[in-house]
Amino acid sequence: MSNVQIISSGKYIPKIKITNEELEKKYKVEENYILKRTGIKQRFYAEENIEELAIKASKEALKNIKEKIDLIIVASISETRQMPSISYEIQKYFDIENCMCMDILAGCAGFINAFDIAKLYIDSGRINTALVVGVEKLSEHIDRNDINTEILLADGAGAIVIKKCESKKLYDSYIESKGQKGEILTYRNNEKIYMDGKEVYKYAVTDTVKNINKVLDKNKINMEDIKYIIPHQSNRRILSSMSNKLKLSKEKMYSNVEEYGNTFCASIPIAIDDMIKQNMLKENDKVILIGYGGGLNTGSILLEM
Repeated sequence: MSNVQIISSGKYIPKIKITNEELEKKYKVEENYILKRTGIKQRFYAEENIEELAIKASKEALKNIKEKIDLIIVASISETRQMPSISYEIQKYFDIENCMCMDILAGCAGFINAFDIAKLYIDSGRINTALVVGVEKLSEHIDRNDINTEILLADGAGAIVIKKCESKKLYDSYIESKGQKGEILTYRNNEKIYMDGKEVYKYAVTDTVKNINKVLDKNKINMEDIKYIIPHQSNRRILSSMSNKLKLSKEKMYSNVEEYGNTFCASIPIAIDDMIKQNMLKENDKVILIGYGGGLNTGSILLEM
């Protein structure tokens, strides 16, 4: 049990839409090839820099927040500047005083790590309220001659505000990293994102299911008690395979990958924001957030809304 709750959310989706038709024509593949292979209908690229994407999502998350923000923590793999990093630019834009800032680099599951770190700071009594952001500008780091990554990856930003609350809420996490296998999904500065699609698929549909089952077993909770699984939005084939292995109904595994593509660290907070705005998440609903990807890094959070 914990005293932490999501109190607000926001997202920003860039304006430049890249359709399947454009990419299918470029790569000379058959019509609907991309949708059949990935479940993605479109993806968006940003004209703005990555700091602006994060600020725009944060602005939406903070618009009705009266609490002072004590911590800003940002997860991303596509930062282009090390100092000052994105969290400091958010602090500067909103002129937030007496605030701790940090950016973390933990692969596609980085938002899970960021959320968990913020929660632990709240539990420690050091802070009361945190802004947690996932943001990517992957369009700058895609090999435009690699069909395996260009049809998947996209830009976007999502943000949530979490704070200490009076009532006890269920919260637990299980995060496991496997640096020994990190070569299947890599990105180095001044290079392009590399993905071994077959190996990433095998990893994703195996380690995620094990991770979810561990956090359920640890808390003596059955899958029937969970309202939704909210996964990193990698592609529909992976999400469908996860659902099958977990014996879930289609409705229980939330997916919006068809609308936005794979936005790495931004995908889970974007999904949370969509679900909140669609009134899908109610007070006391139990959900599992599951992130997975580069590192390799797999992490789940069992959360009571």
